[in-house]
Parts: sequence; structure tokens; C-alpha cells
Amino acid sequence: MSGIYFIQDLMTPKERMAAFKTGQPYDRIPTAIGVGEHAAQLIGVKVSEYHLSSKYMAAAQLAALKEYGQDSVGVGLGHTGIAEALGTKLTFPENSTPFVSEFAIKQPADLDTLEIPDPLKIKRFVTIREAIIILKEELGDSVSIGCAIGGPMSTAYSLRGAENLMRDIYNNPEFVHQLLDFTVGSSVPFIDELTKLDVGIGIVDPVSSGSLISPKVFKTFSLPYLKRLIAEISRAAKPPTLHICGNTKKILEDMAETGAGALSIDNAVDLEFAKNKVGHKITISGNIKPAETMLLGTPDSVEQNVKECIRKAYDSPKGYILALGCGMPLRTPPANIHALFDSARKYGKYPINPELLN
Repeated sequence: MSGIYFIQDLMTPKERMAAFKTGQPYDRIPTAIGVGEHAAQLIGVKVSEYHLSSKYMAAAQLAALKEYGQDSVGVGLGHTGIAEALGTKLTFPENSTPFVSEFAIKQPADLDTLEIPDPLKIKRFVTIREAIIILKEELGDSVSIGCAIGGPMSTAYSLRGAENLMRDIYNNPEFVHQLLDFTVGSSVPFIDELTKLDVGIGIVDPVSSGSLISPKVFKTFSLPYLKRLIAEISRAAKPPTLHICGNTKKILEDMAETGAGALSIDNAVDLEFAKNKVGHKITISGNIKPAETMLLGTPDSVEQNVKECIRKAYDSPKGYILALGCGMPLRTPPANIHALFDSARKYGKYPINPELLN
């Protein structure tokens, strides 16, 4: 059945990425556009139903693939999933993104009461695992399936809370290191189960943003544990894409040294700046504006934003993947998503014609 998804392209997504990675010709620029929770509305279910049902999750991602023809489908634990497995409580609004309603670690001593979980005993992970199995059965070997997990700092935030974590960094740094060490250890069993399913693993780490912490704090706390987490993923799977939200200009070089396979660049950072800074070291992706362009823009403004991104980064030495600067807003107009992929095919057709990008 998978062939019905790619009638507009000459290659399947996996063929395209394989050619991209090996320097072979390919039909159009690769895209890493996950539609996420937006897909729920394509099958007429609530966002809460989507998150808590493997059948809805898989059906929604398949509906999005059929509707938009993206290069991959994705389900994920996100930056709260490991923390939820450790006791943090989430609330699942009917039609909005889940959020933390109670943190697992109220006092530093609470860390000693936590144990590394068995993923197969965690209800939401089992739901995600079942959705991945459905997607693999449906799509075969033509489409990559991805799952995002939280970076160590973001998992620590989801366990402890932002205000407490920031206070701990300055008043109790030893505890923060213990907490971050525990987040990496707790992530390993989930990584092992995901690699058994042969899915791509991405890291989302919004709390490591330069908009929230200083470069010094990043180097001291985030960087060592990101390296360890990425090493754990890379021992059994391809190196993950690393996404850190917000302004990462001052930490781009550190991000490129984590061992990640690619960096996802937020739209707060100029893509040409990122290319010049680290494009010789690592593949970059990004940075279409999720809110201004995708949610609030028009098909014409989407086309212009796609063209701008390709113009700035298509010649990046280690390659460029077209992507959003962050997640797809839930209520993005479908016409704008269609415009994104239409524009990718128009301006990203290889060999790219620079004159089309002016």
C-alpha cells in the first residue's frame, strides 16, 4: 500500500535519504517535516485521544502521509515522556498539547526514591510502541519512522520544574549532575526498545536553549550528558538529529561536537549564520517559521520562506534538510502544509537552480 503516498516523487523517502547521505543524485531536497498532533484532526479525533491510542496515532500519521506526502512519519515521547515514566504527571487536554501538572521530584531527596523504569510496563510507551508496529506493517521499507525523546536537561526540567531546576543549578550543582546522570540512565532502556523496532531516534531539548540558560551552564550541565545520551543512541542506531529550541548561536559549535548526526536549527537563528558556523562539520536542518509562516501565514508566504531557507543553506558542505524551526502548530492550515511540500518540490528539485531562489 505504501506506493500510494509518493505519486508526486521519483524516489521513496528512504531512497532519497540514502542518496543524500552517500552523495548520490536524488530527486528533490529531503524534508524533515513532522506534522505531529496536527494529524489528529485529519481523522476527526481529539488530541487527547490521539496521544492515548495506538490505533488513532498510527491512523492519523498515515492520513497525514497520504494527505501531504512528507518524507517520514513520527510518534514520540517528546521532552516529557521519560519524566512521565518516572512519576511526573501529565495532563492531556482534549485539543491541545499535553503539559506537566505535577513534577515527580519536589525535593532533591525524592531522586533517591526513583528507579529506572521498564519501558514495557509504561502504558504510554506501550501505546507508542504499538503505533510504530502498525506503521511499519503498513509502510514497509519505504518510509522512515521516527520517535523523539527528551534531552537530559529537558527531562530534568520535567521531573523537577523550571524554577527549582534553575535554582538547583546555582545552589546545588552536585544534585543537578546526579539528576542529569539519572535521566540518561533512565533513557537507555527506552532507547534499547526503540532500536529493536529500527526507528530513527531524535532528541528534543528545549530547556538547553540559549534563550533559557547561558553558554557556561550549557557547557557544564547540558553538553556532557547530551554527549552520553547521543553515544547511547549511536551504539545501536544512526546518530540522532538534535533539536534545541530558541537562540543557539553561542552554542552551535558545542552542539556540533555532541556526536549528533544533524542539527535542527530554530528559526531564532539565521540559517546562513548556522551554515557558516558549523555547516562544514555537520548536516543542518531548519528553519521555516512555525508560527509566523505555517500557522499565521498564507501559501504564498510559505513558498517564500521555503525558497529563503533553500537559498541560504542548499550548498551547506555537509548537506541541508528542509525542516521547520520547531514543531508544527496544531492548527496549521492544511493549505500551508501543501504549499510547503509543493515549494520543496519546485525549488528543491535537483540539481537545484540558484536562479529560481532569487
